[in-house]
Amino acid sequence: MVATREPTECLRSRYHRLTGDDASTPIVIDCITNSLGRSEEDTETTKYAQDPGNLTSIGTKFAAVLDQHETDQLSVGLTNLSPLLVYTSPSDVFQFAHILVQKSIGTGWPVIATIDPSVHDASTVEQFVPLFEGVIETRRTDDEDQEFRIRKPERTEWETF
Repeated sequence: MVATREPTECLRSRYHRLTGDDASTPIVIDCITNSLGRSEEDTETTKYAQDPGNLTSIGTKFAAVLDQHETDQLSVGLTNLSPLLVYTSPSDVFQFAHILVQKSIGTGWPVIATIDPSVHDASTVEQFVPLFEGVIETRRTDDEDQEFRIRKPERTEWETF
């Protein structure tokens, strides 16, 4: 997982709460801890990038994970593109995401990424759609229900979840 919004310990805690304690420990590229002024050393399961605005640092850490686990069957989660877009141009983030997706798919690793459409204009969000085979949108209704719909490959109606 590429953690762009929260430090590793928060992400892992939420992950284990959702998947159960028997789930394997995810490998995390932490983009937050160093930006909070805490200097941590890389471990087998955690790589520390400089900050969410340093796409080179994030990419280097991802490449190290890819090299180290190339033959493992993993999945890639890019927890949120939005923090990257705060620090870097949409075209740079698109290029970074494109490379990450291509390298992952080339290794046989599926990729899941999120973006918060409420903090970006529609054209910024739209530019990332072609990177992915499938796109799911979510929203909260006025009654605070959560809904989703598949947007790509074929659009569906909103459903509650």
